[in-house]
Amino acid sequence: MMQTIPPGLNHWLMFGERGLSSEAIAMKLVYGRVNGGFNDPSDPADFRRCELLLRQVPELRAEFHRMAEVSTRWAALVERWDELVALIEEEFPKVWEPLNYRSGGSAPRTFKLMQNIEKKAA
Repeated sequence: MMQTIPPGLNHWLMFGERGLSSEAIAMKLVYGRVNGGFNDPSDPADFRRCELLLRQVPELRAEFHRMAEVSTRWAALVERWDELVALIEEEFPKVWEPLNYRSGGSAPRTFKLMQNIEKKAA
């Protein structure tokens, strides 16, 4: 649990692209707890929202390894997170740009890798 709320988190909570998995990161790393159930990123869009959070609130990245405590699925994803970032950027170079993301594009190899990682962790 963090001692203070990191700068940028309130802005992300109000205006950021959010989903269950990115909210799980914020809850676990800031407040030390996360709701049960499946809350890890299930597809490249979820993964993207998580990575956007880590980019918008860099203090969370330093603690990101703690997401491995949430579940075996999170642990497996955390271990290969940088590989997933590199792959999604290769497949979709403008993935971090909101307008380009919304106007199309896909990351099928990233999705396949995510599925393989999660299947092995189950």
